[in-house]
Amino acid sequence: MKKFISIIVAVTAFTALSAQQIPISESYFLDRYSFAPSYAGNFNSKFLFLGYRSDWSGIEGGPKTFRLSFNNSFMKNAGYGVKMIYDRAGIFDQLYALASYSYRVNINEDHKILFGISAGIYRNTLNISDYYSDPNYNLDPSLINQNVKSKLKFMSDASAVWKWNRLETGFMFTNISFGDAGYDEVDVTYKPLANFQIHALYDFSVSEKLNLIPIVVVRGGKYIKSQYEIATQILYQQKVWLSLAYRDPGIIGAGVGASIGKSLKISYNFNFASDVAMNVFNNHEINLGFNIFELAGKK
Repeated sequence: MKKFISIIVAVTAFTALSAQQIPISESYFLDRYSFAPSYAGNFNSKFLFLGYRSDWSGIEGGPKTFRLSFNNSFMKNAGYGVKMIYDRAGIFDQLYALASYSYRVNINEDHKILFGISAGIYRNTLNISDYYSDPNYNLDPSLINQNVKSKLKFMSDASAVWKWNRLETGFMFTNISFGDAGYDEVDVTYKPLANFQIHALYDFSVSEKLNLIPIVVVRGGKYIKSQYEIATQILYQQKVWLSLAYRDPGIIGAGVGASIGKSLKISYNFNFASDVAMNVFNNHEINLGFNIFELAGKK
């Protein structure tokens, strides 16, 4: 039976990891640190962000993603952050937990370069019991409670962002690891696949109260088809906003958000696949941000 489980794990892990990618989020207008470690301490610092995303909401077993992040500045030009991502898609779970450090180099008043690096752990789990507990596939009762967890794997990412006045552009390499990883219960190894991300945005000041912030994102990696995303945020009085987005291939989205006082931020994003029926590949994402220092009465 153990050999049979090893075959299942090998096939499932290869299929899942061949398309492995950090789960997508559209929270970059709110929580830019979760977008790249260079932003730790440099954007919405002191905020604790909680996020939940449901993909393919019309399909049972569609991906669900939970996020938690916090970042703050310290010393003169440095910042730190911590983030955790738990992602579940069908019988496959992923867990990322990382700590980040950033450093800002001030070339002059207008030019700045932000460097960032993260390091932490990664683990995936194959919930075989979720598949074999289905009466249509219950081939062997001994498999019903047989879930397989990978060993903890070191994981890191690195990024750099160049800021010139209202322009920002940067790149990130993520899922960086060294050597193969394995599972506790079976003799199967795998190697997490490194990804890359490139982005650029510009903050247009349309008037004293209105800002327009377009962003372009390109994601890709080994065995992962490159994907581009274009989005725009319409920001009013730095307090409320609307956003529109398009992501290849054929994903259209919209979002709303608001800053409530100095201690609370909230956003909601919705998108759908334009080439299939509605209510099938819909995605919903909600994010909450709390300034824990303001809530605690500290500055």
